[in-house]
Amino acid sequence: MSAIEIKYLWSEQVYLEASDEHTSLGAANTKDKIVTLVVGALILLSVFMMFERGFQPADSMALVLAVYWFLIRGRMHRKLLLSRFQKSDQKDQQISLLIDDDGVSAKTGEKTEGQFGWDDISKVVRTPRGFLLYRGVNYIWVPLAAFADDESCERFAALCERKAGAFADKSDAK
Repeated sequence: MSAIEIKYLWSEQVYLEASDEHTSLGAANTKDKIVTLVVGALILLSVFMMFERGFQPADSMALVLAVYWFLIRGRMHRKLLLSRFQKSDQKDQQISLLIDDDGVSAKTGEKTEGQFGWDDISKVVRTPRGFLLYRGVNYIWVPLAAFADDESCERFAALCERKAGAFADKSDAK
């Protein structure tokens, strides 16, 4: 099988897209859902108790938690991500990946980032906007827009499914 070559610019938009896909569909997905469920349950319980016994000073914590969790947290997270991107050495650099049966060779700009065998890639998640290749807790983002055509994308998906430790197709999610 011939190698699949992928090139794209590591822009602010691509970085935010990768982070969003990782958070909503990747490895962080289950933990985030559990925490949101627990926080939501605590808020509902506090509201129920407020109606049962009247407002108590401790109930203001539920209100503060609800406002933070559902209104402020997302904005703060985006701001932290943008700050991290601005400090990154990869900011506005060309990412080049060469993928074949042996593994992935990654390059940022003119700097070689490394070569990873398929044994190093523990999981691949296909999302509606690309692929997340996990090496432990770290991941490599491969956006759909980086593929030359649909055939290359499907070849890449088939290769990942064959070679990676685990493969999850969440391309129809959202």
